Amino acid sequence: MAVKKNKSNGFQFAILFIIILAIGINLGIYGTKKYLENKHSAKDDYTVYPEAEAKDITNDSAYADAISKMHGFVKDNSLFYSSTGINVETMDNGTKLTLAYESIIANKEYTSGTLSVHDNNYCDYNFVVDSTPADSSIPTLICTIKNISRDSIVKASKSLFGDETINTNTNFNPSSNVSCVVVNNNYVCGNLTNTVIDTGSLQPKFDIIKVTLDTDGTIIIYDKGYLVDKRKGVDNPNDEYDNYYLHSADSTSYYYELKSADNLTFKHTFKTNNNVNYYYVGTEVYKG
Repeated sequence: MAVKKNKSNGFQFAILFIIILAIGINLGIYGTKKYLENKHSAKDDYTVYPEAEAKDITNDSAYADAISKMHGFVKDNSLFYSSTGINVETMDNGTKLTLAYESIIANKEYTSGTLSVHDNNYCDYNFVVDSTPADSSIPTLICTIKNISRDSIVKASKSLFGDETINTNTNFNPSSNVSCVVVNNNYVCGNLTNTVIDTGSLQPKFDIIKVTLDTDGTIIIYDKGYLVDKRKGVDNPNDEYDNYYLHSADSTSYYYELKSADNLTFKHTFKTNNNVNYYYVGTEVYKG
């Protein structure tokens, strides 16, 4: 009888061991499955709510100065409000030179000088003499110039566009009235006429509606508004309104100010290498 009892106990132990083993295996499978599901779920959550999602910094005081500087670069120039878009990669060298020149003039990073007058009230490089003040009985017999180092142009290009690939071996005209001529390591810039001929222009009137920041430091400014057409000799529609506005610089249709809600939204992209200084990349019409 003792032998049978031992055999019975051994059989029960074996059954119990199998049951415990089965439970352990099932628990292991269940735990592994839940771990993988949680891991997959976390991955899905990251995809749906990515940490890299752009942050709205429209009213973030920490970026207020940077945003003001970036928007100031584009908002006063109709060049950046074309429905066909613009970017640094396709921007011609003359435009880059002009924008670098305007930045240097605004920051007063140049030296002033004069040239002696030759015959016919002209100086070297076909610059003209300064206009004589109305209350002066003595004619002005000098040509005032601005000297800008070519290195300053390269530096300005680096600041504005994030690169130094600008050709400073060529002359350029930053406006119809001004010419800049390469002389050794400098640009000598002077007037081509001593009176400013005002033919009018397209004046941007765009306001920021949103600013976003990506984790890589990219800042995108969205603005919306209209261009005031101040050009002379342009016929506006013949109706009761006095002022007309363009959607964009290349538009052929006029819109009254009250229709500004129909105007285009532009998307200006700026990048940075150090999260301090931002450079312009390009502009496109926002279609979102």
